Amino acid sequence: GERLKAATGLSGIIESDFFAWPTEVSGGDAFIRSLAQLVARFDWRSAPPDVAANLYQTVIPADERRQLGEYYTPDWLAQAMTRELIADPLNQRVLDPACGSGTFIVEAVAHFLAAAANSNLEPKEILDRLRNAIVGIDVHPAAVHLARAAWAIAAKPAISAVVEAGYDASGSVPVFLGDALQLGYRTDEMFARHTVSIETRLEELGSVILAFPMTLVERANVFDSLMSQVASDIEQDYDPILALEDHGITDANERAILTDTIGTLQRLHREGRNHIWAYYTRNMVRPVAISRSKVDVVIGNPPWLNYNQTSSILREELRDQSWRQYGIWQGGRYASNQDVAGLFFTRSVDLYLRDGGVIGMVLPHSALQSGQYSKWRTGKWERHPLTPKGNLSKKVERTLAADFGYKFAWDLERLEPNTFFPVASCVVFAKRTAENPESAVALAGTVEQWEGKTDTDDVRRVSGEITDTSVSGESPYADYARQGASIRPRRLFFVDETENTAFVQAGQTITVNPRRGSQDKAPWRDLDLTAITEQTIESRHVHDVYLNESLVPYAILQPLKAVLPVKRDEYRIPFDLDGPGSIRMGGLERLMRGRWQTINRMWEDNKAAANKLNLLDRIDYHGVLSSQLDWWRHSGRRPIRVVQSEGGEPTAAIIANDDAMIDETLYWITCRNMLEAHYLVAIINSDALSDAVNPLTVPNWSGKTRHLHKHLWKLPIPEFDLANALHQQIGRAGAAAASGVSQRLSQLRAERGHRLTVTIARRELRAWLRNSEAGAAVETAVKRLLPP
Repeated sequence: GERLKAATGLSGIIESDFFAWPTEVSGGDAFIRSLAQLVARFDWRSAPPDVAANLYQTVIPADERRQLGEYYTPDWLAQAMTRELIADPLNQRVLDPACGSGTFIVEAVAHFLAAAANSNLEPKEILDRLRNAIVGIDVHPAAVHLARAAWAIAAKPAISAVVEAGYDASGSVPVFLGDALQLGYRTDEMFARHTVSIETRLEELGSVILAFPMTLVERANVFDSLMSQVASDIEQDYDPILALEDHGITDANERAILTDTIGTLQRLHREGRNHIWAYYTRNMVRPVAISRSKVDVVIGNPPWLNYNQTSSILREELRDQSWRQYGIWQGGRYASNQDVAGLFFTRSVDLYLRDGGVIGMVLPHSALQSGQYSKWRTGKWERHPLTPKGNLSKKVERTLAADFGYKFAWDLERLEPNTFFPVASCVVFAKRTAENPESAVALAGTVEQWEGKTDTDDVRRVSGEITDTSVSGESPYADYARQGASIRPRRLFFVDETENTAFVQAGQTITVNPRRGSQDKAPWRDLDLTAITEQTIESRHVHDVYLNESLVPYAILQPLKAVLPVKRDEYRIPFDLDGPGSIRMGGLERLMRGRWQTINRMWEDNKAAANKLNLLDRIDYHGVLSSQLDWWRHSGRRPIRVVQSEGGEPTAAIIANDDAMIDETLYWITCRNMLEAHYLVAIINSDALSDAVNPLTVPNWSGKTRHLHKHLWKLPIPEFDLANALHQQIGRAGAAAASGVSQRLSQLRAERGHRLTVTIARRELRAWLRNSEAGAAVETAVKRLLPP
């Protein structure tokens, strides 16, 4: 460490008080020599920028990293987050409070230097600003040293420029060992103006408290030098109090606090615990000093681990912080899944972020929707006092508020391969606002979904919606229900077959006209569609599509037809980011290529200025088209589809046409067999279900259920079990009702012909069901399943 400091002027990258221990154990000298020989084989002058991250993942066992909840953030994600969050790198102070081996540190330094290259700043000022601009903290000593090395490698251009300009570039690297959550600090003194105390529990000695004057901690260079000399003097049996004289510590309060602490360090030395206290104390107080000079940006990837994965001592402290300090502890059935990452996010906002500052962190995907994050997602984090009985008081002592609406969260679940973290992930952004509940904005509604191949130019970002599974998904069928494809604008895709007026019809083609519908909206309903009128197209690209207007209780009416950039026998989207509307032309039939290029131009010329979606993004919005194609290719153990209405009176039917597409006005659920499908259809069509779901919804103007899909699966509808007699009874009753509806529908068609609309059919069929034995059998059985 001293050699490196002498050669480079950079201190703290290698610290002897952390690394010196092998020289005092048997075989230590030989170990050091062997290690040096291995290290000398590498040409460190050509080390890649991510060498620290690679070393960390190689040297630190995976089990140890997993115990700490540490998972390496890929460079492409760290770079995207850095550019998204740090808008003014030369004037913003950035902190990564869980920096690991320095992935975000490296990206932030590169971002800073790129901006500095286009400025008029002198080299010395650039380096001085850089040392203050990008700061890291981590709890793992090896990670910290690697992150310091990564900072130095990334900052080398700035350091070299200072030296070449004739200035001294020496100084420390702003990456510190410490507990960013500040859990090991005395909470009764941590926020005091004068003292910070660190408590460590040792088996033989019990609780050890090291206290330091805050005024000295804030003088970082003096504090570091002082503690190094104190440790050296204790080691050599000199009087360590003289170090106070050498460093000009004349304030009576500072001397009194330090005299007590030095006495404790001497006692630790006598007990044989003498090596790393100077190193430990210098670093551990740094988070407190940073928290007193807030930053503009917090960025990083906090620990991903459940509370029950932590030690018992830490677990209580973590739970207390979540429960009492911030009110984000969900508890109850979510207690075993309560996650440290949400607390880390909140605590970072509280301790380090200035008002108006912004934060972005990589979190488990559950942060967007799962129950254990419900209170955290409110953005309103309240501190409550305890009652004399140890319960949480209703009184609010303080509110910490965050604006999650500042920037859309990134949903990374759809990236493939999705193996860069052990579970699906997301990135959540927030802005710290004034400490009042009214300024909080919840994490809800729209997110930005990333789709495509990981770390390639094929990644697309589309708008999606958060589904709060803490208030939905009581039924396991919530996991199987999906919205149909968003085939819009309809006039560009839906067609009516027309007569081919040529003297002969080309093989395997049909001739189509754009279909007019009552739901067509401007500007699409008013477009000149001559270019796609009486157009002949390959049959492979014409698909049956079922819409809400095709659905009646227990039955399906005639489908509509749509021309899509998918071959009916391949069921794959020929994707190409650079192709027209992101379609690879070679993946389409010849006539379809011309049609796609035509409608793509119409889309780009007529869509709203604020609409950034290309045409494929539009029809595969939220992946609703891709998911159906995936099912066609891999239906596996769930080969039967049931469709349900999106709103209005609950309505469902079985789709017998496996090749048909489902429109976004319907939701589809996969089933294992026909009896399960009849079971599900019977439940959804029943008055018993309608009565059960209506109280959960806000009715529309006609009193019917709104947004049925958001509420239906909140009901405790169990998954079909063939061994359950009631489930079998409901399935058989549903099959009998479907058979009766089929006969009644045939009668209605004979009686009314083309005058039979979907509205009439639904009304007549529901009336028949309510007065038939088949309908009564369904209601009796479903009421047993869903009692009031």
